[in-house]
Amino acid sequence: MTDPHHTQQPEQPYQQGAPAYPPQQYQPAGPVQPPAHTPPAPAASPNRKQIIVAVAAAVAVLMLTAAGLAVYEGFIKEDSGVAACKAMRDGKKMDGSPKASGDDKLTEKEYRAARKVFEDSRYADIREHGTGLVDIAWQVQQLGDGQEMGALAFIGPMGTHVSGLQTACANQGVIVNLNKK
Repeated sequence: MTDPHHTQQPEQPYQQGAPAYPPQQYQPAGPVQPPAHTPPAPAASPNRKQIIVAVAAAVAVLMLTAAGLAVYEGFIKEDSGVAACKAMRDGKKMDGSPKASGDDKLTEKEYRAARKVFEDSRYADIREHGTGLVDIAWQVQQLGDGQEMGALAFIGPMGTHVSGLQTACANQGVIVNLNKK
């Protein structure tokens, strides 16, 4: 039976199976302008290749600097011990300045400077005999008055270091004659 007062079901606003479209917004006609306050574009980060090239360049510069310094120290710059040998050969002070006539006593500062000249030599025999000779000269100088006989204890080591230093200097092409005035 049919119901004479049959009421229709209200239509559903969204029917099943029908395509769903989002509501549309108003789009102005004409060119689109960016907002007035646009944030700046992010800075481009360096890529990996650029970083590797920069690191390789830095390492190359460091290696070249080290090699240059080694060449300078080893071959170009005169060895301090050889320079001292030349100064002794020429009758000058260890630093190359002329000897002053008079008292040859070393001050502590002069002793340390003379010792450093030989310590900094790259030749082991010059280092050994040069520092030994300077040390003995300093020790003999430090003997007090009336203790001249104590200097006899240094005669043997002094002879060893004098002849050893002459030989070490000669090995580097510098002939030192300590007996001349």
